[in-house]
Amino acid sequence: MTLLEKPINIVASNGFFEKKKPEYAKSGHYLTRSIVALSPVGRNSSITRINEKLQAFENCSATDIEQRRDMLIALGKDVWRTSPIDVS
Repeated sequence: MTLLEKPINIVASNGFFEKKKPEYAKSGHYLTRSIVALSPVGRNSSITRINEKLQAFENCSATDIEQRRDMLIALGKDVWRTSPIDVS
């Protein structure tokens, strides 16, 4: 479901989601930490605004993975809005 920094990844290893959750929470990357919990920070902060588009997960089923994938695709499209250009 996510990338982990090397030291955290070594500890998390190939364990099941339940055992990895505490390691996700230690990540320096908010998108990784958000898998297990969203952290509100102030009012109208970048974290608060991104939380409106994220959700934490209790489990790691195929449906959860697909839901996170779709959520991150939508977030990426929102962050990197582009317009078609005429190349003719």
